Amino acid sequence: MPFSAYAHWQAQALKVFRQKHTQYGESWAVLSLPSLIDLMLIKARRIQTLMQQEGHPATGEPPVYDWLALANYAGLALLRLRQVDKPIEEVIPEVFQEAASLLEKKNADYGEAWREMRPLAFIEFILMKLARLRSLDSDPERNRQAMADNFLDIMNYAFLYLSLYGDAAFTA
Repeated sequence: MPFSAYAHWQAQALKVFRQKHTQYGESWAVLSLPSLIDLMLIKARRIQTLMQQEGHPATGEPPVYDWLALANYAGLALLRLRQVDKPIEEVIPEVFQEAASLLEKKNADYGEAWREMRPLAFIEFILMKLARLRSLDSDPERNRQAMADNFLDIMNYAFLYLSLYGDAAFTA
């Protein structure tokens, strides 16, 4: 695990995932890969709007839950892409561990440059990844690895944002 704040936010995402899974079961399974990508787009656009407005959410729901949803939806999309047939509650933690391992490798190359990123950059990078995914999702078989990499990056950007700014995301 890269560091304690990252692990904390992964644990929070898993907690939310388990709560939603208890409430909704496997209802997400009816969604196609493009629909899961669009769900992430909706969450990312909400975060971007709230950051740009610097106001309080009209719904009253703080954006921290959107960041956690981005990580969870990216994990679900990755599992859909890989056509995993194991119980989802067992494999989501494995996907989060895969994202953490990738982050460790990238940190070795980039020297934790993410620590200097501004808040808006995180969501804009996620939106860039989502635009890329939307251009690839018409042929997931051919674009499997590129799509998987983008889903892992979305998870990491969400957890890294929360690691730096998560407490503020509860009140924004």
